[in-house]
Amino acid sequence: MNQEISKLEHPLRTTAVVGFLFFGGMALGVAAALIVAPSSAIAVFIGFLALPLSFGLGMSMWYSVANAEMLQKVARALVQSMKKNRNLTESLRDELRSFYQSPIQGTRVFLPVTLAITFACGVIITCLPDVPNMDAVVIAFLTIGLGYSLLVTWLARQGYLPQPKSS
Repeated sequence: MNQEISKLEHPLRTTAVVGFLFFGGMALGVAAALIVAPSSAIAVFIGFLALPLSFGLGMSMWYSVANAEMLQKVARALVQSMKKNRNLTESLRDELRSFYQSPIQGTRVFLPVTLAITFACGVIITCLPDVPNMDAVVIAFLTIGLGYSLLVTWLARQGYLPQPKSS
């Protein structure tokens, strides 16, 4: 029984972290929208979507960057095997070994993705009627986006998010 629980520990932890980031992002965005534009249902909806959207897009971009790097390693192995008349399997093994031993690639994409989305959401909210302080809205959403993206990046680098290497 303990072995079955230990096998589930990593997926359950990952699911809990992803759920926390997704639903916590929704709650944080709604809270921010209620603070900066309390009488606007549209602002609340935008805040509701901002951080989960940036998380989902950031995860997709992270996987894309990691896959692009893996394809680069495969191409490098092909070139090396043709230039040095080396066995392709050995070249691939060497290149992919260095890929899997290197730190997790592409986690930096969360920062620009989240900042772009939260900036856009802040600007959209400032265009709504009855928004008292337009600069404060954009700064608030950028600050929340910065903190959120740093948290997601840290969690990704620590291995708490589903890794692109295992997909």
